[in-house]
Amino acid sequence: MHAALPSRRTLTLAWLTLMVLTVGAMGAGKVGMDISLGPVWSTALLLIAGLKSGLILWFYLNLRRSTPGWRKGFAAFLIALLGFILAVYVLTLVL
Repeated sequence: MHAALPSRRTLTLAWLTLMVLTVGAMGAGKVGMDISLGPVWSTALLLIAGLKSGLILWFYLNLRRSTPGWRKGFAAFLIALLGFILAVYVLTLVL
């Protein structure tokens, strides 16, 4: 099965979006500041990381043209991974 590849324009827009999200992550992460981020900013960073991962999977790995099983599987894995990272972070704050 040969799936249609994304156009150059689509990939360029996805790349620009990734760059904007990177700058957003730098702002949310308060790059260059020696401070603790806290749970709100850390959650914002994880959401941005999830969006970036989703864009890469969707456009660059062409997951949008795959079967629903693959899409759901990758989405479930990504949600589980980000949830695990957030849970470990929250546990380190509590303990």
